Amino acid sequence: MSKQIPKAKKTFEQKTKQTPYRFIYLFLLIAYGYATVLTPNLLTLDSNGPKFLVLSLLNLVSFIYLFSRNEIKTRPEWYYAFFNNRIGIAYALVILISLLSFFKAFNVLESVMHFTKIFTTFTAAYLISVIIITDKRNILYLCIAMTLLLVYDSFSVFADINKYINKNLRTIGEIKSVYSNKNILAAAIFIKIPFAVWLMVFNRNWMRTVGILGIFTGVLALFFLSNRAFYLGIFAISSFLLIIFFIQYKQTHDRYYLKLGGGYILLIVSTFLIYSTTVQFYYPKTYDANERSVGARLATIATADNSKFLRTEGWKRSWHVFKEDPLLGIGLGNWKIATLKEENLNTENFKYQVKAHNDFIEITTETGIFGGLIYISIFFLIVWVFIKELFKNAISEGLSFFFLAAFGIICYSFDAFFNFPQDRPEIQSLFALYIGLAIAISSLQKHEKDSSIQNQDISKVPLPNPLQNPNNQTQKQSTSIFRIPIFVIGIVMLSLSVYIFNLYFKSLKLQLIVADDIKRNNLHHPASLFLDGFPAIPSLTVAALPIAVQKARYLIVEKRYDEAIAMLKNDKTNPNDALSKGLIAEAYLNAKNLDSSLVYAQIMYKMKPKNFQNISFICERLMEKGKQKESEALMDDFLSKTKKNKEAWIYISTYYYNYGNIKKAASVIDEAAIYFPTDTLIAKQKEGLDFKALILPYQDLYDAAVVAYNTMKFKEAADYYSNILSKMPDFIEGYENRAFCHYFNKEYSKSNMDLNVLVSKGRMRPDLYNLRGVNYNNLKNMDEACKNYKIAADMGNKDGIDNYAKLCQQRNELLSNLK
Repeated sequence: MSKQIPKAKKTFEQKTKQTPYRFIYLFLLIAYGYATVLTPNLLTLDSNGPKFLVLSLLNLVSFIYLFSRNEIKTRPEWYYAFFNNRIGIAYALVILISLLSFFKAFNVLESVMHFTKIFTTFTAAYLISVIIITDKRNILYLCIAMTLLLVYDSFSVFADINKYINKNLRTIGEIKSVYSNKNILAAAIFIKIPFAVWLMVFNRNWMRTVGILGIFTGVLALFFLSNRAFYLGIFAISSFLLIIFFIQYKQTHDRYYLKLGGGYILLIVSTFLIYSTTVQFYYPKTYDANERSVGARLATIATADNSKFLRTEGWKRSWHVFKEDPLLGIGLGNWKIATLKEENLNTENFKYQVKAHNDFIEITTETGIFGGLIYISIFFLIVWVFIKELFKNAISEGLSFFFLAAFGIICYSFDAFFNFPQDRPEIQSLFALYIGLAIAISSLQKHEKDSSIQNQDISKVPLPNPLQNPNNQTQKQSTSIFRIPIFVIGIVMLSLSVYIFNLYFKSLKLQLIVADDIKRNNLHHPASLFLDGFPAIPSLTVAALPIAVQKARYLIVEKRYDEAIAMLKNDKTNPNDALSKGLIAEAYLNAKNLDSSLVYAQIMYKMKPKNFQNISFICERLMEKGKQKESEALMDDFLSKTKKNKEAWIYISTYYYNYGNIKKAASVIDEAAIYFPTDTLIAKQKEGLDFKALILPYQDLYDAAVVAYNTMKFKEAADYYSNILSKMPDFIEGYENRAFCHYFNKEYSKSNMDLNVLVSKGRMRPDLYNLRGVNYNNLKNMDEACKNYKIAADMGNKDGIDNYAKLCQQRNELLSNLK
């Protein structure tokens, strides 16, 4: 008879007596999953600020509480376990290597800011591991709590989809719930799905029902959020899960796993059908790309849309700067600075790409090859431990917990590959939960394997202490020596984190004020608010602009040009920022120092050659100096390299016209019409310039005709137009203008002859049909007059309507009565 293996649904049952439950530990554990989600924006430009601040405060409170408890103070093996584990050691090495990268950082303050973020997440993972080691029963209730949060997030999506269907929401891209944007909401839902899967697979009764509800609502919400990365993620984790079910079935020959697989497939298919039906029959018919089917959305991955372009270009720039120093990298938090030099060459605006959209690439670029590889090893170690548990051919409690950790870290890796969860506190909290869980369970499992104690709860068995010798009789004394300084150092570092995030929070509040002023194009706040208000950290805004740039804007508005110039020249926080050079040029211009203004505008041009606003600024300065050829060469060079800037085409065309080069102006706008065939502004300018270019050889005659017409010398004007038409018979405007001249000269037949030419060429307008009717009326030909009035009236011409009503309707009625 084959060995009987317990079913997975029974693995969480408690078989030994437990110590009394400590709800405060469960509260702290759940707080790590909820705190960052529930923290509001608090009037900041980026909600990351208050959320990281709350996470750091939670770390400080948890640390003080945990390490003041007697049951933890007397069990050093619990708080040393993290560093006696391969996963924990790898994570700690990433933190240490990040510190080494400071030596390569150009902006050390940004390194400090970014290090504080990753250290906060690291500390959270450490404290979570301690909480779980103290009592692993907390895992069950954590999963229930996180699945309920998953259901809440999903229903918030459904509520917004209902608004979208009822046209109370403009686009699906506006859906974000309590998160910063749609992508973070989708990531938060996707990465919480493992909690629900764990409840479904390894539990029973109402807990399984909660898990099934979480999976159903979570996957359905992801379909509605239309995020391509997580479409791929759903397929990948579903495949991963079904493979596990198949392996467990082959190991146990228990059809329970086949039922699980079939039930899971039914869940996914049902969510897909509900989504597809909703899109087809209920979505408003717009051109929103998010409305497409799953297949259509996935098909766009291969197309060169903007999001794909940003990612691939960012990855290319990462490789270019990585090659400069592959060992230590470019410095933590300095990716956005180092890659900006290349990015500037290919972009026009000042909306910088501040993240690589791939944490694996960004961490490797910033910390070097070893930092990147060790970071990646954390993911492989967790998955590898799970695989080893899976192939032990036994369904154990350890397998269930490692399943949760491995499944969670795989989901997180999808977000890390396509986005930047390292900078999102809501996602970092989930990362800390999975890492802390993996380290705690592997530590407990390791000690259980080495222990001869049977039938005991392994969370109550002492773990190995890397700083102690088990045979040393002075073990407690040495522990006490290490515990106190570690406790003090921990308090200091966590307090520093809170302090730095408090500065970050204050800065983000001021950054929001600046952003609102810029959006309204009204910098009405006093400069003193920002000069005195901005703290030292961070030195860059969330958009990677130097804080000095934001201060200088207000100094320039207050005409404090010397202060603005000095501040920007002395600022070294982002040497690749071109906007600061542009502001210096603007300040010098306002201060009437034209030479210095031109110098800094040209410096900006070298840094950011596709910014046409700066090029037009340079051209105007060059024209003031009489350097027309240099100005024109600069504009021509720009157009030879950049074809999709509509404002540039119009500006340059207008420039050439204003300086008398009409042929060049017409040539420029003709080419612009090729790239913007439906733009009405370009079409209007092209029509005007085409006329100017056509009449150019006879400009003197045309000008004389206009002068004669305006002075009511209509016979003279008609002669000028006749002279032009004899040389240029296709000059349509000439026939039209001469027709009016003949009309005012009471030469109605000649006027109609010109109008008949326009009819033959298909260039008649409603007002010209009315004029032809007036001419026929004056020639006493009422039949033809009324025909033309009727055409003009039908085309909506007001004079034609009036003339037809007054002169023709009564006449038609009289003729009808006579008949």
